[in-house]
Amino acid sequence: MTGDASFNRHNLTEGRGATANGGSATVGTVNQQNTAQEGRQNNSCGNPNDTPITLMGALTENHCAALDGSANEDTATRGGGATANGGSGGAFLDQQNTAQEGRQNNNCADIDTAFVRLTGAQTDGRCVDLDRSVNKHMTVTGEGATANGGSGTAGLVQQNTAQEGRQNNNCANPIAGIILTGSQAEGHCLNRDGSVNENGVIKGGGATANGGSSLDDDLLQQNTAQEGRQNNNCADPNNVGINGSGGRARGHCANHDDSLNRGTVVKGGGAQANGGSGVGFTPQQNTAQEGRQNNNCADPNGSEIDIVGASAQADCTNHDGSLNQNTLVKGGGAQADGGSAAGVLSQQNTAQEGRQNNNCANPNNTLLALTGASSTNRCATDDRSANVGTADLGGGAEANGGSSLLDLTQQNTAQEGRQNNSCGNPNGLSITASGSRSNTECRAVDESTNVGTVTR
Repeated sequence: MTGDASFNRHNLTEGRGATANGGSATVGTVNQQNTAQEGRQNNSCGNPNDTPITLMGALTENHCAALDGSANEDTATRGGGATANGGSGGAFLDQQNTAQEGRQNNNCADIDTAFVRLTGAQTDGRCVDLDRSVNKHMTVTGEGATANGGSGTAGLVQQNTAQEGRQNNNCANPIAGIILTGSQAEGHCLNRDGSVNENGVIKGGGATANGGSSLDDDLLQQNTAQEGRQNNNCADPNNVGINGSGGRARGHCANHDDSLNRGTVVKGGGAQANGGSGVGFTPQQNTAQEGRQNNNCADPNGSEIDIVGASAQADCTNHDGSLNQNTLVKGGGAQADGGSAAGVLSQQNTAQEGRQNNNCANPNNTLLALTGASSTNRCATDDRSANVGTADLGGGAEANGGSSLLDLTQQNTAQEGRQNNSCGNPNGLSITASGSRSNTECRAVDESTNVGTVTR
């Protein structure tokens, strides 16, 4: 847990940039975690890499929390840019490359090639960000966080995450296998913003995540770039098999915004996620989120989920009760580009820009078999914000799919604006239900107040 109750006045903070560079191997296997964190209270927690976990009647938990109750007046913060570069390998390459710049970014409970076997046991990942800070007459300038994946001549498994801004949450995204017997697997990702911001300027350089390529064999990748405030990328398994017998698998992702913004200027440099290319089987998730409270939640990719007498649930919620007066927001444009493959390609490319965009419960090339079980997906956005004399200029959201010489299964989603809901859209999905129920609920409610506002 990180907790900030500091008081800062008339301060200047300059960062040259944190850099983590991975090494390379000519032959053999490369297992690496390269993490570069710059700013204040960035949290990289509970991320096993190539670690088998076997539990019988046991419990494994990851709790990652960030609490900001600081006060900042007449201060300037300049970040040089955090950079994480993955190395290359002559054989199998297994990597996690994380670059975090700004304040209280949370990268938590992301399993990378770690097979988890649970018998009468439970695994739980909880990631919470809470912001109650007060900021007056502030200037924050970020050069941009960059995460670059290395390449491999054989199999490649990678998670490349670049987070810039404040309280972005990248949580509980396994790129592995989970087997449950009379067990439970849960991911809880929560962002709550009760901050006060007056007469401040925030400029982001742009968060960029670039996936490496594989010259041979399979390529498994998650490339996430998040810029802005309280973007949530949560509970998105990639090529993960979850087998439950009398068990339960859940993903809870929530954003709550009760912030006050008066006389502030926010300029985003653009979040960009680029997928690498592969020769063999290539399951990929490329997510670029820019703005505030965009939710990318519970989207299994290339996954097989078998549940017997069990339950699989996903709850993705956005609630905006913020107050904005005389503010200006300019987006640089969120872009997600998928990589290509010579083999079978299974991809999800998501670009979200604006506020409270919800991309939830969209399985891609997923087989879900339920026996005496229930699968429920709930995706909701609720806007009760008040906006007076504000201007919101979007740079454009763009999602580009990759190509394949063999089978191609893709979901390309670009959302710009406010409260766009892409929910419960199965793609190449087979559902086998016996005495079971599968339910999807997608809801968007707008009760906001807008006076003298401009949106382009």
